[in-house]
Amino acid sequence: MNNPQDSNNPSDTYDSESDADTTAMSFLEHLEEFRWTVARSLIAFVLGVVVVVILLPNISGFLQMPLIHAYGSVEAVEQKLITYKPMGVFSVFVQIAFLGGLVLSMPFFLYFIACFIAPGLTDRERRVVRPACSAAFVLFLFGVCVAFFIILPLTLSVSVRFNQLMDFQVLLAASEYYNMVVWFSLATGAIFQFPLILTVLVFIQILRVEQLRRARRVVFVGMMIFSAFLTPGGDFLSLPLTTCILYALYELSIVVGIRIERKRSKADVATDKDEDDWM
Repeated sequence: MNNPQDSNNPSDTYDSESDADTTAMSFLEHLEEFRWTVARSLIAFVLGVVVVVILLPNISGFLQMPLIHAYGSVEAVEQKLITYKPMGVFSVFVQIAFLGGLVLSMPFFLYFIACFIAPGLTDRERRVVRPACSAAFVLFLFGVCVAFFIILPLTLSVSVRFNQLMDFQVLLAASEYYNMVVWFSLATGAIFQFPLILTVLVFIQILRVEQLRRARRVVFVGMMIFSAFLTPGGDFLSLPLTTCILYALYELSIVVGIRIERKRSKADVATDKDEDDWM
C-alpha cells in the first residue's frame, strides 16, 4: 500500500520549489538593499570629506578653540602648532578630512541604517527604533559638545598653568593635537550612548530598574576609573566633571526606565481586567 505521506504529488513539488524561489529572491532583495545602504553611506562620507576639504581653514581654526581658550585663560599669546616633519602637514590634512567627514556623515549613517532595518520590524519595534535613532544622535552631539567646549578647555588650561608654573615651553605637534581633540570628542560622544542602551534593555525586559538601582555604587566607581582613562590629562577638574556627567546620564536612564515599567504595569493591569470581564 502506498503511504499518503510518501506520495509524489507534482503540485507539492512545484509548491516547494516556488517557496524556495521566493525565499531565495527575498534574500537576494535583502542583500541588494544592504548594498545600496552601504553605497549611500559611502557617498555621504565622501560628500562629508569634500565639505571638510572646502572649509578646511575654518575647520582647522575651529578645532583650535580649546587651545586658544586655554592660553587665553592665562593671558598668554596664542600658541602656534608645529609639525616635526616637512610632509607632516599632509598627514594632518588627511586626518582632519577623514574624521571630519565621518562626523558630518554620521547622521546619514543612522538614517540609512534605520531605513534598512525598518521593513523587518513590527509596528511596536518601529516606534522604538525611530526615537532611539534620534536620541542616539542627540546624545552623540551632546557628548561631543561636552568634550570640546568643557572638558578639553579645562584640561588644556590646567596643563598650560602647570607648564608656566614650571617655566616650561610647550611645543604642540599639530598631528597630536588634532588627534587628541577629534578622537576624544568622538569617544565621548560614543560613551554618551550608554544610557540609551540601558533604557532599551529595560524596555525589552533584559534589565530591571531595581538592578540598576542596586548597581549605583559599583557603576559610580567604574565611571570614575573609566573617566581617568578617557580624559586626556586626568586632572582634578576634568576627571570629576566627566564622572559626574556620566553618572547623571546613568540616573537619567533609571528615571526613564521607571516610566517604562510603570506604563508596562498599567498595560498588564488593563489586560488582566479585560480578561476578567470577558470571563
